[in-house]
Amino acid sequence: MLSLRIVAVALFSCFLLACNVEDEQPRSQIAVTFYPPASSFPSSAGDSVTITQKRYFRADGGSPAQSITINQRRDGAQPSINGEEASQNATFIVDFTASTTLDIYSEGGEFLYNVDIFSDMTQRHLCLPSVYLSQFELVVESPVKIADSKQEAHQFILACRELNAVIEVQAE
Repeated sequence: MLSLRIVAVALFSCFLLACNVEDEQPRSQIAVTFYPPASSFPSSAGDSVTITQKRYFRADGGSPAQSITINQRRDGAQPSINGEEASQNATFIVDFTASTTLDIYSEGGEFLYNVDIFSDMTQRHLCLPSVYLSQFELVVESPVKIADSKQEAHQFILACRELNAVIEVQAE
């Protein structure tokens, strides 16, 4: 026979569980591609020289930092290192509820800038520069996914560079 105390505790536990489920907000998801703006290429690097930029980002300050590696050429052609197509680690899927803040850091750990992401941006592909820019376009028409190949990764970065090329020229 069930004791009244056990039944009361079980009902109270179910009530608390139901309250937690109702309070949870749905998860939002975005894709973020980091790209090197034209101004971030060293003046000594020719158009066909592949440069490598390493950066880090962190969502909401508490998550572990994610490492970013961008290999690009100024002329926009497919980058290569030692004759092989260069890989990219520049597109990420970010899950969040309601909103999140992405903090971007240099290779040496210096804070560069941050950007706030809100739930109305869910299922979008965002472009973030690898250096601080006062103005940049954020949303690019690319799928919300991680690149399947080196070529697709390069295309995501190139789409972001092209989207922001006009703004960068206007800022000069």
